[in-house]
Amino acid sequence: MINTSLIVYENEWIIRRIYEVADGLRTAVVDQTKFEERCINRVARYLSGGKNRTSHRNYIERLIQQEASDYRRRGKKEDAELFTTLATLGDDGEEMEFEPEDVLADVEGEVISKETAALLAQDDRRKEMIVGSWTLGNDNNSEISRLLAQSIGGNPESHRKFIQRFRADCREYIAEAI
Repeated sequence: MINTSLIVYENEWIIRRIYEVADGLRTAVVDQTKFEERCINRVARYLSGGKNRTSHRNYIERLIQQEASDYRRRGKKEDAELFTTLATLGDDGEEMEFEPEDVLADVEGEVISKETAALLAQDDRRKEMIVGSWTLGNDNNSEISRLLAQSIGGNPESHRKFIQRFRADCREYIAEAI
């Protein structure tokens, strides 16, 4: 089907129209890319019947609209699920409702993390970059040392050794604070 769908992409007005209709479905369905794929395949099957079929604009438009109405009917929020259906039984046999994690609620933890990073960095640009990489989840010393060498200059190997010493110092500092 890959070769036949190429016919659709060669006709810019067809692919543009499919994308326009898909954009209109954005609020009605969960995944509009599925619609685009189905629509492209359907139009491609029609166009593979002959080269002169690309001039049948009204029929191609009708195929796209039929696919849109079918998809609206079938695909309406098909992937949505109520939280009450995700309830599980707890250890005591009582039903527990699913509660999604509120990513905005942990503001205090984020502030503490930033303050800790600032204390460890001590207004040193190199230390700030190292701690910033750690907070982003990058703990690869070689990668951080190359980043430092590119940013502030110097030898990556000397930066790598500095990172190792700094990591040990940070562990001691945090151990004393706790």
